[in-house]
Amino acid sequence: MLNDSLFVSDKVVKKEVELPDGSKHELYFKELSHVDFRKYLMAEQSEDDNTKAESTAKLIALSLCDEAGKPALDFKQALKLNIAATTAITNAVMQVNGFGAEAKNA
Repeated sequence: MLNDSLFVSDKVVKKEVELPDGSKHELYFKELSHVDFRKYLMAEQSEDDNTKAESTAKLIALSLCDEAGKPALDFKQALKLNIAATTAITNAVMQVNGFGAEAKNA
């Protein structure tokens, strides 16, 4: 039997996200599957400008959640995030999923 650590966890991860204005927000995230990440990476490499521009909003909508693990916003709402929020939240998504200098899943 394979170890549970090889699979996406159902556990919700709480992270403090700081915006450039210094405001701090406690947000919750779900780990994403390799399929979701592959779709994101493929969208980032797309020749279609809209697909590429919307890839981060899709990633955020998939990962950002409430304490119970339910989506905190949908794709259309994620498209409306400002650049500061998008950057900070995307960094947190990456960290929760094992990317970046501060990567951690707990």
